[in-house]
Amino acid sequence: MLPVILKLKLATAAAAGLAASSAPLPVPAEALAMAVVERSAVPVAVKLYDENLRVSETLGIRRDGTMDQQTAAEVKHLFRCRQTGREHAMARLTLAMLAALAEKYDDKTIEFVSAYRVQRGESLTSPHRDARAIDFRIRGVQLREIRDYLWRKYSEVGIGWYPSEQFIHIDSRPKLPSTAWTFLSGVNHYNPYWAEAARRPASEPRPLPHRPGV
Repeated sequence: MLPVILKLKLATAAAAGLAASSAPLPVPAEALAMAVVERSAVPVAVKLYDENLRVSETLGIRRDGTMDQQTAAEVKHLFRCRQTGREHAMARLTLAMLAALAEKYDDKTIEFVSAYRVQRGESLTSPHRDARAIDFRIRGVQLREIRDYLWRKYSEVGIGWYPSEQFIHIDSRPKLPSTAWTFLSGVNHYNPYWAEAARRPASEPRPLPHRPGV
């Protein structure tokens, strides 16, 4: 059996070759639709690094956040609660966001600080407790860029910017409004100016921030 990453490389190369060979001819709508479906079924190579245990993994996660059974088990173990050792399947939309980031920054590693958490003292309403949240950074990429990209692309999510701690929090919250915040001096500042600006059409001017850093 071929390793997952080798399969990804072979599938990507095959898709590229097919596109190149057929580029001069018009592509029927049905064939184009099929190509889109096939592309969505090919996993993205997500490079991950656990900043607590200093462990690196590269896992194949599809763009919709699904994966094969073996990878699902590896994801559960990698994102397990660091205090209790308990494991839980991560939310599909949360993993879809990681796959999108891995595809956008394909030469970068997602360095995560925290994921599933069920230790004593963890809030009962925390999305970490439900395995819906991940705190991370991508070295070499500005947090502002990551936060704005995810906020524009997804709905029913929580996006938190932690500039002092140098990480971004993401979580999925199905059937609930999206929520954005900036964490400063121990306080969450909700509905920050950057969230409004990020979703404003490019043709509209962006006002100056009302509160520095928020």
